[in-house]
Amino acid sequence: MTTPTSLIIVTDRGGLKAYRVNETPTRGAALELVQAFETTDAHGRYQDKVSDQAGSFPVNTGANTAGGGRHQNAIAERQGMEAENDRRIFKQLAESISEVVKRDGKEGWSFAAPASIHSAVVDLLPAEVRDCIVEHVKSDLVKIELADLRQHFRSLQPV
Repeated sequence: MTTPTSLIIVTDRGGLKAYRVNETPTRGAALELVQAFETTDAHGRYQDKVSDQAGSFPVNTGANTAGGGRHQNAIAERQGMEAENDRRIFKQLAESISEVVKRDGKEGWSFAAPASIHSAVVDLLPAEVRDCIVEHVKSDLVKIELADLRQHFRSLQPV
């Protein structure tokens, strides 16, 4: 016997929505939004968040300058900062998911996130939260209409 889903959590880099699953005798599962938030680090263009863009370092065009004088590590620095920003976003999402699950998803919960971030977020969840996931959906469902959300989860389909 599978554990029923008591909570649906959908997330992407920009935010999270959590829905309590309320079983109704006639219409099946009804979803009630219990939490929604946006991650602050995920919004805005990356270039707007830092002052030293790749390519905006001074260029020395002197004849005896190796590599044209550009600071070749600018791209690598930006990538490192982007990776750190991603890590912070995923950690914030995992902490928020843990709070919601501990409060509302004790029986079992379903999780949807884009494939590009799904594993990174799941890996940051505490074992007791991660072990209660009854269904994984690797899709970005944050902006989907509530009426269409149920069809993406097998655990919400009538038997």
